[in-house]
Parts: sequence; C-alpha cells; structure tokens
Amino acid sequence: MNISNTEIQSLKDNGFLIKKNVFNINQIEKIKKIIKLNPEGRNKKNYFPINFKAFLVKAIKFDFKKIINSIYLLNIKKKLKLDLTADIFFEKKSKLIQLDAFYNSTNKKEILPWHSDQSLNHPVRPENFPSPDLFYLKFFFYLTNVGSKNGCTSYIGGSHKITHVVRECIYENKIEYRPFWKLKDLVSLITDSKNYEIIAKKLGSKTLVENFLKKAKIAQDDKKSEIFDFNADPGDLLIFNEGGLHKGSQPATNERIALRYLYTTFF
Repeated sequence: MNISNTEIQSLKDNGFLIKKNVFNINQIEKIKKIIKLNPEGRNKKNYFPINFKAFLVKAIKFDFKKIINSIYLLNIKKKLKLDLTADIFFEKKSKLIQLDAFYNSTNKKEILPWHSDQSLNHPVRPENFPSPDLFYLKFFFYLTNVGSKNGCTSYIGGSHKITHVVRECIYENKIEYRPFWKLKDLVSLITDSKNYEIIAKKLGSKTLVENFLKKAKIAQDDKKSEIFDFNADPGDLLIFNEGGLHKGSQPATNERIALRYLYTTFF
C-alpha cells in the first residue's frame, strides 16, 4: 500500500484519511472467519499477540490457532507497510502496540458517542497527566459496508489539533484539568472564560477555535447530521488520529466487522 506525501499531509491536517480497496475479497473473507462474532464489541478473543511474550503465553496454553491467525494478520501489516506509514506520520520511530478486531451485530444503538481518546475520563492529579504527544494512530480496516447511521466512524476534521492543544495546556499547568472525553465536556472546558484565551493563544488562532466550536455545535445539536460521516466498502481503510473527536454510529442495516492496528511512539 502506497501513501503519498499529499495523503500524509492530509492525515496530519484533517486527522483522518480513507484508502479504498486495500484488502481483496480473499483477505476479507479469511479475516472475517478469524474474528469471533460473539460477544458484542470488544472481545478478549479478538485480541491478537504481537510480541514474543504474548506468543509464548499462547503456546503454553496450546492456543496454536490464535498464533497462526496472528502471524497471518502481522504478515498483512508487513505487506501493507503499516510500520513505515506510521513512522512517516509521526516523523520518528513508532511501534505497533495493539492488534484487535470488533464485531457489532445489526441494531439501533450507537456504538460510541462523540468522544476524544487520551482525554482521561476520570480524576487525575496534574503531575500524573500524560504527555500530550501520547496518542494512537489507528488503522481501521472495514470488512463490511459502513455509512451514515450504519457503523461508520464519524470524525470532526481538524479536531485533533484542538484536543492536542488542550492536553498541552493541561500538561503545562496553564489550565486546570477536568475530564473531556465527551464532546460536551470538551466544549465546556474550551469555552470556560478562564481557558478560552489560553487555548486560543496556544493554538495561535481564535478562528480555529471558533470553527471547531461551530462544528461541535452541529454535532451536538443536530443528531441527524451526516456531514461528518462517510461511506466505506469491505476492504477500505480508515487511518485516524484518535485524539480527534469521533464516534461510532449505529450499525442499523448490517453488522459491523473491523480489524484494527494501533501505533504509538510511546513504548
């Protein structure tokens, strides 16, 4: 899989990138057979070993099928040069830190609401707040059709820049920490009179802050809005910065099956 410099820059600017037809039909069908279709969502059976220690544990448990499946998935990663893509994106050495899969049956429930990862949705002492540069670049391979209100990972373009600055301000003790995993909590934190000017100055632009707040209002107020959604076919790839605001819409018309590789520079 070749990713151009223009695509890398788009990923950095927007926070996400979609690549079409990355998997062929044979790969799609084989991976779907590997993924356990029960229970819903995250399933420990859908986590795959990626290092020597994890492989050793599986060998001790005589779980050779999981070892074979994991080797197959890691070979796919190698052929697609995901390591190289992640290194180019981060502009430094990165590492695959997790390999897992998701299954959601057809239903009318939203998979996840609007949220930002690495926001620590729980009380934390200021000195324990992690580096703002700690986040995952996620390679999300769809094995079923997704679209508006049907399992797509909606994303507010450019929002990763806002959340990174918020994390920086908290890390540097310029603003007081409070949970901002939920979109409404992030908006509340940004619009707080004590924080707004600090965040805007750190970002270098009030316009960027206001543009984000306008998008956030649309996402919050218009539950039926589809402007942050996209369509993807089986075999398509979504690459995204998990720090940006994203959500998983309801798999209303068909089940959602996806394979995920997570990269970071913190290891």
